[in-house]
Amino acid sequence: MSKNWEIGKEAQELDEKPILERAKIEKRSIKKITLALVCYFLTMILFYIIL
Repeated sequence: MSKNWEIGKEAQELDEKPILERAKIEKRSIKKITLALVCYFLTMILFYIIL
């Protein structure tokens, strides 16, 4: 029950933030995902070349 309460509290705090601030959070997330995918593919290519 307390975990649900924490999630609800975080969601409420996010709703109270301005749209521009929410967009910044989403842009950071997109950058992190993109960086992770690039690193993953570079690693796979490196292993393919080595093996």
